[in-house]
Amino acid sequence: MRPETTSRWVRGLAPASRVATRLRLPAALAAVVRCARASRRRLTAGALPLGGLLIASAAAGAQRVTPAMGSATSSPGVHAATEALEEQAATRVAAAVCSKRVVVLGELPEHGEARGMGVKARIVERLVARCGFRAVLFEAGSYDFFGLERAIAATLRAPGGPAATAAGAGQADSLELALARAIGGLWWTRELAGWRQWLVHEAVAGHVTLGGIDDQPSATAVYARAVLPGLIGTTAPPARAAECQEAVARYLSYRYTAALPYDSTERARLADCARLAADRAPATRSSTARTAERQTPDKAMLGDLASYFARERMAAEGGAAGTPDRDLVMAQHLAWWSARLPRDAKIVVWTATTHAARASGAQPVLPLGVPPLGARLAEAWGDRLAVIGFTALGGQWSRAGHPSQPLVPLPPNALEARALTAGAAGD
Repeated sequence: MRPETTSRWVRGLAPASRVATRLRLPAALAAVVRCARASRRRLTAGALPLGGLLIASAAAGAQRVTPAMGSATSSPGVHAATEALEEQAATRVAAAVCSKRVVVLGELPEHGEARGMGVKARIVERLVARCGFRAVLFEAGSYDFFGLERAIAATLRAPGGPAATAAGAGQADSLELALARAIGGLWWTRELAGWRQWLVHEAVAGHVTLGGIDDQPSATAVYARAVLPGLIGTTAPPARAAECQEAVARYLSYRYTAALPYDSTERARLADCARLAADRAPATRSSTARTAERQTPDKAMLGDLASYFARERMAAEGGAAGTPDRDLVMAQHLAWWSARLPRDAKIVVWTATTHAARASGAQPVLPLGVPPLGARLAEAWGDRLAVIGFTALGGQWSRAGHPSQPLVPLPPNALEARALTAGAAGD
């Protein structure tokens, strides 16, 4: 069937949006959907091709769920059948995309669906352990991931390695906290606590590389606040070094007053300072590599800060889309990581479905009306790319430190409802 429908991952960001889709339900999903309909929480798990985008649906129940490598105990209300269903869904999805070079995992734009995150975590584990994926990149600021990378390297250089003494265990805890800060508050949840621990272990062991592909500094970016002002100060022209260092420090800690507000003058100062520093930063690692691939981490961080401040300035003053837009920045970061990693290394990307989508649909989905990350990756990677978007038929969602709230009810013609109906009918 070829319905014109509204999917939650579109409506969650722009309630008025509608997207034309072509929906074919894989036969393998029918049994999973039938089991899901019997579940108390109406968990739907599986994969749907959506105009080149795979959609996996998982209800975001208020009950907390332990991820695949979870260190917490599942809530009493979560039935074992739900765990089995999530495990089955993750296994099937991972197997379907095991041979791909880049796999992008999306989620609802609210970023607060516990079960969706749990299934995503299980998929990542299988892609790393069974399919040889060697990098996990997040829709999160690059800055603190570079800090984490340097902390892991320092740990490995320590005498005896990270686990030689009791202090090593404390260092592991510190690395896990650094990863949580790098990922940011959207995914700083107890559902992913055990999975983050597993990620750190795999990174320290050299099995996987962790990175951020966004240019937005987050509220949890402790490394960025500690390092970026000094980096700007030492790289900007000497005549402006002190001014630029103080301006960036002021922004990252948001220390503005009535006498010194965050206004057009300050935005211009930040954009100019970051661009001057980015242009002056040493870039070359190899004279034979393309410019974008020769960026050192410091150069990459300064470039990210420059693009972020330029976009903030343009959006505030003209309301137009800044250049480069976030999705372009993330696509460029993925290309840089691909060049930095061993040849043919497989990469998994953790993001929102609105960014993961291969196309914008009938109307622009992203706030800036720009091509999403997935569309740009499709141009570069073709059939070596797999995109999996997660959505929910119903349930609740919440972000770390906030109460749960119901998902907005879906209309009768929603993609999720149609998928269940088709699956139950064996279509």
